[in-house]
Amino acid sequence: MKALEPPVLVGVDLGTSAVKVLACTPDGKTVAEASSFYPLETPRPGWVEQDANVVYAATMKTVHDVLAQVHLRGNHVGAIGFSSAMHGVLPVDANGEPAGQLITWMDRRSADVAERWRADGTADQLYARTGAPIHPMLPSCKLRWLSENEPDAFARAARFVSMKELLVYRWTGEWLIDHGMASGTGLFDVRAREWSDRALELARVDRAKLSRPVLPSTSLRSMRQTVASALGLAEQPAIVLASSDGALANLGVGAVEAGELALTLGTSGAIRTVVDHTLFDDHGRTFCYVFDDTRYLVGGPTSSAGAALNKLHELFMSEVPEKDRFARAVELASTSPPGANGVTVLPFLGGERAPYWLAELRGGVLGLDLSHERADIFRAGFESVVFALGTVLEVMRERVPKPTRIRLSGGLTHAPLVRQMVADVFAAQAVAADQDEASAFGAAAMAGIATGVYAGPEAVAALLTPRFVHEPEPGMVERYREIFARYRACVDAVLPLYLAEPQPVTA
Repeated sequence: MKALEPPVLVGVDLGTSAVKVLACTPDGKTVAEASSFYPLETPRPGWVEQDANVVYAATMKTVHDVLAQVHLRGNHVGAIGFSSAMHGVLPVDANGEPAGQLITWMDRRSADVAERWRADGTADQLYARTGAPIHPMLPSCKLRWLSENEPDAFARAARFVSMKELLVYRWTGEWLIDHGMASGTGLFDVRAREWSDRALELARVDRAKLSRPVLPSTSLRSMRQTVASALGLAEQPAIVLASSDGALANLGVGAVEAGELALTLGTSGAIRTVVDHTLFDDHGRTFCYVFDDTRYLVGGPTSSAGAALNKLHELFMSEVPEKDRFARAVELASTSPPGANGVTVLPFLGGERAPYWLAELRGGVLGLDLSHERADIFRAGFESVVFALGTVLEVMRERVPKPTRIRLSGGLTHAPLVRQMVADVFAAQAVAADQDEASAFGAAAMAGIATGVYAGPEAVAALLTPRFVHEPEPGMVERYREIFARYRACVDAVLPLYLAEPQPVTA
């Protein structure tokens, strides 16, 4: 009689523009995966919304497709974990139905709230409690804006939730938020691991309108029968809340030990490291979020990554089909030397988050002369998004040790040019694992940890095999120190145009 196959683990990653779902065996091998895209809506300048029902429908279809592949193989599902983009706000009514649009992290309508709080010292008070630097992306700012600008709708909402909370409610009937997602709201005291009274007061929201915070390892076995039937599930898998997309990307690439950083370069960018206790920056330049049940995540996100490069490629390479522009830009950039013949790009086309937290900051191209070609601009563009994360690391280095290894994820890191650039700029080994969907795999892996499949994050990291390893080249490390210094000088020169009193980036 054939032995039963061990149950697979499923990870669901609710991204900004797509849902990604994968199923893997306990040895980390992906056996099924699928993704579905959904639109962003921009009804007014600075507003970036989504229809929660459209996102949910896409998620249900994608999960169904993956589970169908799993069952076709003769496997069954042991646990499902959830990853999600942070900072979204969705009002729902008393029946749990959306009462408005999902306001995404990209939305900047609450910029005036963030600016007021920075000006009067409120931002410092909130950061000291929550570990979340004040920025229009935060739900705390969005809720205050809603209370001031749409008071009737604000009062009518029964709850304010994220997309992940809505999905968990529809699947299980419970309004829960894991500590990882809660720590990205600007409303959560990360030391006490509970909603902050002061933050709730400033956001003008009652805790009764928020979900109950629970540990990331929280496991439920109460899937509604209607949902199980729609997904073709005969079994009752564990539903594990898991954590945020950033935390799970660290787990998904294996960056869980001291001295290791996870670096993501996709539509946006981020750099993060796992620590054993809360670490706050004296100037509020980096975040301190929850990683798992006991540990934390220190780092910073940048808005300056793929979205900024896409705009540069559109402006200077419009004759190339959109799907081919990235590869062509990499090809051209490779013909320009490090330093791009003196060109410096400031990639702040959508403002910037860490370490400046300045939504009004804008980009530029400096150092141009008549001899330059678009290859130089593309080279400087790729360098700029790596430098943007390098600036965040400079701040982190005041609290965490120099990294020995950087584990990569995100579409931009598919290019060898970018991977080697990271190794040289950060003077550390850059490793790309054999798992492309870091957050989805991390969600599956945390579901495995919660259900006893893995002993802990280190056991998950041991499953990953490096696909590419790039060592820093000593000569290039020194060269990039000079180029990075030029980039920093350019940023320092531009900052006063957008901030009367620039915040210090380095001590």
